[in-house]
Amino acid sequence: MTSFGECLKGICMKTSWKILLTFGILTAFILIMAAFIVFLTTGFGGETPLFGGGYVAVIPVKGEITLGDCGGSLLGGTPVCANVQDIKNSLQEANDDVTVEGILLDINSGGGSDVATRELAAAVKNSEKPVVAYIGEAGASGAYYVASSARKIVADEHSITGSIGVKMEIMQYYDLMGKVGVNVTTIKSSDMKDIGSPYRPMTEEERDNLQDLVDKVYEDFITTVAVNRNLDVESVRSLADGRIYLGSDAKQMNLVDELGSFDYALNVTAREAGIKDKPKVKNIIVQQSIGDIFSQQLSGVVIYNIVKYLR
Repeated sequence: MTSFGECLKGICMKTSWKILLTFGILTAFILIMAAFIVFLTTGFGGETPLFGGGYVAVIPVKGEITLGDCGGSLLGGTPVCANVQDIKNSLQEANDDVTVEGILLDINSGGGSDVATRELAAAVKNSEKPVVAYIGEAGASGAYYVASSARKIVADEHSITGSIGVKMEIMQYYDLMGKVGVNVTTIKSSDMKDIGSPYRPMTEEERDNLQDLVDKVYEDFITTVAVNRNLDVESVRSLADGRIYLGSDAKQMNLVDELGSFDYALNVTAREAGIKDKPKVKNIIVQQSIGDIFSQQLSGVVIYNIVKYLR
């Protein structure tokens, strides 16, 4: 006769096998569905999406173009400048996304440092997917340098662009210091070690040295724009006296390709990417956490106080 304990043990073993079998079936189902979703999204070999393609990635380039950290809004966390590394990461994200077929740079910037704009322009030019630059309110100086690296430039008729040129500003207040009776003594290894010092007048030799630096950067600016826009160097030079142009004027000078709104620029991007239907928009925006913003602000305060103490 079979004992009650043996029967209970048998029932438990049968139940355990049923649980394991059910769990295995559910796991297999989930894996199959996940693979099916990936297949629908990426297509064969991850190259051609079967569904969900036709996207244009919109990447903002707002404010000063810089290699440094950007502050941000405490509410939204949106950076208040155009950090080059962040934008490069966004470009890479768009290039890696198989649903994205074209990239639109939404530019509203008056430029930035020479090195920062050169690095960003190189990333735009080396993009695997077509990049179109849209100049809304402003895309001048270094921002235009970046825009010129795109396949096409679309500008609003009344946008501010151009300002092709280079400047270096050095503040000097030695006259004011003399009036208030403050004197600074500088001990240096050579005559030009304190070039650009605000505590004394600049010598002609120093001025010539700095002008030579500016001229070299200026020549590179002109040459790069000429190559990117397929223009003669001398024709660009005739436009590159630092003045700004309206988008409509820039179009006549071949500094931009087409005039239109942001929506029109989206359609131009779709055209360049070979998207036949109405393009879908995928906004790629760098968001900063409140912790990041506070960390940057705190770092700035700490550095300020250290410098103040050392002075």
